[in-house]
Amino acid sequence: MVFCLDDGARLVRSGAAFDPNATWNLPAPGPTVASPRPTSPTAQSTITSRPEQFQRRVSAGDDRGESRRGALPWVFAIVLVVGATGVLMAWVMTRGGDTTGKYPGPTPMPIVTATPVPEMFAVLDNISFNGSRITYYQRTSFDLCQADCAGNANCKGLTWIRPGAYNPSDPGMCYLMSAVTERIPHACCISAVRN
Repeated sequence: MVFCLDDGARLVRSGAAFDPNATWNLPAPGPTVASPRPTSPTAQSTITSRPEQFQRRVSAGDDRGESRRGALPWVFAIVLVVGATGVLMAWVMTRGGDTTGKYPGPTPMPIVTATPVPEMFAVLDNISFNGSRITYYQRTSFDLCQADCAGNANCKGLTWIRPGAYNPSDPGMCYLMSAVTERIPHACCISAVRN
C-alpha cells in the first residue's frame, strides 16, 4: 500500500529497518465498530480493513460463465477452420478436374447428343476465334462441340482446338462464345459462327 485509506496521504517508511519477512497482524474476522476520528493526527496503523474484503467472491454460476467465455475463442476457431475447408473444397471441385492447370475453369457442360443442322453454322477450318467466352471444356470432336453450341441460345460461335495442337498430350477443347470479336488463322483449330 502506498496511500492511507483514511485521508489519502502518501505512506512513508518509519526509521526502523525494513523487514521483508514481517507479518501484518490483522484483527479477527467479525463485526467492526467505527471509532471516532481523532482530532489530532496520531501514529496508528493505516490498515482498516481485511484483505479478503477486496477479493472477488466467485460463485458457481460465475464459474460457468467464465468457462463459457473461455470456450468462445475455441468455438470461433473451429468454425473458421471448417468454413475455410469448405471454401477450399468447393474451389477445387469447380476447377473441372484438370490437374495440369492449363485449362482451369468452369465445370464441363453436360453431354449433348443432338446433331446440329449444318446450315445453322458457317464452319471455318484453321481459324481460332477471340471474343466473349461463355465456357470451355474438354470435348473429343468438333461435331460434339458444335452440338453444344447449337443447344445453347447464348452461343454465337465456337472454337474447337484439336487434340495435341500445342502439346502432344493436350486433349481436344471446346470454347463456346457469346460474341466473336476476332478471327485468327491457326492450324490448331476449327471454328464455326452461327448464321
